[in-house]
Amino acid sequence: MKKIFIIIPSASLDSPIRGACALANELSNFANISLVSLKGGDAAIKLINKRVEILDLGKYKSWYKKFQVLKKILNGNCDIKNTITISIGLSADILNSFCVGFAITCSSIRGDLPKVYLESFGRIGRLIAYFHLRRLRKLTYVVSMTTSMSNLIKPYIGKDSPVIGNFIDELPLEKYRRRKPLEKAYKFIYTGSLISGKQPIPLIGAIGELLDQGIDVELDILGDGPLLESLKAQVSSLSKPNSVNFYGFLEKPYSMVSNADVLVMPSLTEGVSRSVLEALYLGIPCVLRDIDGTSEIIESGINGEIFQKNSELSAAMLRAAKLSRTDLVDRKILTSGNFRQKLAVKKYINLFKLV
Repeated sequence: MKKIFIIIPSASLDSPIRGACALANELSNFANISLVSLKGGDAAIKLINKRVEILDLGKYKSWYKKFQVLKKILNGNCDIKNTITISIGLSADILNSFCVGFAITCSSIRGDLPKVYLESFGRIGRLIAYFHLRRLRKLTYVVSMTTSMSNLIKPYIGKDSPVIGNFIDELPLEKYRRRKPLEKAYKFIYTGSLISGKQPIPLIGAIGELLDQGIDVELDILGDGPLLESLKAQVSSLSKPNSVNFYGFLEKPYSMVSNADVLVMPSLTEGVSRSVLEALYLGIPCVLRDIDGTSEIIESGINGEIFQKNSELSAAMLRAAKLSRTDLVDRKILTSGNFRQKLAVKKYINLFKLV
C-alpha cells in the first residue's frame, strides 16, 4: 500500500487545514496517511480519523532540522514510487520542494496567490507569490481547485495543473440540514475574518440599503478581526441597528448557517471557500463576488447569485433570498459536482494511482 504524507503549516482550525484533514480522512481508505504539522498544534487533531498518523515537527526549531527529520522518514519508506507528499500552504510547499527525489511530490493551490499575498504581506507579497509559484516547478504535480486558478499558475510552473475541486467532509454536516422554511425577515449570514479583503464593510452597507427600502432583513456576522470595532460603529448608524448581530468566531457554525436564507461572501481574494461549500451542501444559496473561479461554483438563479460591483450587492442578496424562500425551500444539496467529496477524492486516487 502506498504511503502519503500530507504536509501542513500547523494543526490549526484554519480553512486550508480543515481541507487537509478532510483529504487525509478520505485517502486513508486507500493508503497509509500521515499528517505532518510543521509548527505543531493539536486543534485539528479532532478532525481526523484514527487511521491517520500525526507527525508533529513543531518541536524542532530550525527549518533545516524539520526537513532532515522528514527526509529521514521519507528515506525510511524506501520505495519512491509508493511514497507521496502533498503540501498545503506557503511553508509546507517550500519544504516539500526539497523532497523531490525522495517522493512523488504534490501541492494543492487554494487561492489567487498574488492577490492573497498582496493583502497579507503588502507590496512584498507579489514577490513572495512569484517565488512561491516558481518554486512549485520542482514538484511532480501542482493541483488547482478551479480551471481559472489552473490557467493562472500554468505560466509560473511551466506545466499543466490538474483541476481537483476543494471539498468538505459531507456526512457529518447532514444532521444540520434545516427541514422547516423560514418566515418573516430575510436572514443573511457572513462567516470569515473581519479584514478589508473580505469586504464586510460593503456587506453592512448593503444591509443598510435593504433596510432603507423597507425590506425586513437580518445579518449574522461570524468572525473576528481588526475591523470589528469600525463595523460595530457602522452598524450603529443603520436605521435598524439591531438587524445586525456579531457572534465572533465559531468553531462549528453549521446550525447558524443552516438557519439562514443566504450566505454572503463578498471577498476580493477568496479561493474556493469551505464556508461556501458547507452552506451549499446544506442547501443554502450563496452570494459571491465575480472573481476567478466563482462561476465554477455558483450559477446565478440556481444556487445563488454573483455580483461585480459593491453597488450591485444588495440587489443580488435580495434575489438570492427570494430564491431561497421559493425554488430552494426544500434544502437539497446545491454543491456543483466538481466540488463534491466523492468526485474530488476519485481524482486524487486516479492522479496517484492508488487503486
